[in-house]
Amino acid sequence: MEQLRIECFEEPKTWRLLVVANDNDDTTHTMEEAVFTIQGVLIAKGLPPIEEKLPQAGTRCRYLRQGVTITGLGSPTFEYAMNAVVDISRMFDRQFPEGKMEPWIVSTTDREQSSIEVSNRYFTPKRDAPRMTRVPFPESVDPQGILESMTKAGYVHGEENEVGYYTYSQEDGEERFQVAKPQVFRIGDLVEVQVSFAVVPLKGGKYKMLSVLRSIALLDGQFAQVSGGQCENKHT
Repeated sequence: MEQLRIECFEEPKTWRLLVVANDNDDTTHTMEEAVFTIQGVLIAKGLPPIEEKLPQAGTRCRYLRQGVTITGLGSPTFEYAMNAVVDISRMFDRQFPEGKMEPWIVSTTDREQSSIEVSNRYFTPKRDAPRMTRVPFPESVDPQGILESMTKAGYVHGEENEVGYYTYSQEDGEERFQVAKPQVFRIGDLVEVQVSFAVVPLKGGKYKMLSVLRSIALLDGQFAQVSGGQCENKHT
């Protein structure tokens, strides 16, 4: 039997939602981070590869991130997922004094349709996680070594900062997810994101829930079209 539990971690300081699974004898249990799957249409993205030096990267690299925004175009399934995220935020909120955590509000598109932005930072400050193990950037993410050169400035790229990229296919009734390069995604694609949720401390004794991108998979690209009004290649 599985249940959800919130635990506080020190490196870096975060509160995370975990899945607790009891073994058959109910005497032992395992815990791992809860990861949720949401499907939607890609309406904004800031994804690798990083092929040009980023302006003011030295002073802003802790804020550099890869991320996407998706919408359900009014789909009941997507609305259900958004309601579930609101419920998760309420679970987190009860870990802190009332009014200390910023409320999580469902975003909307210019057509008043629900959407969600999910992202993951490229780096974690070493002072926040001094024992984090460094993980090299994949060539598909950092072909020019630009991000790799920034890890010497008090930041580390670890497993926590990794994002998986995949394409979906179905052959002979068998579903497959294959590793893909991040440049495969286009505005208008139908995608599936895997996301976890964490709360981080802010200045002034406040707290904020983050939606953390763990992976993104291309499900269907036939409807993709680039709109000049949408965001592309935004990494901050």
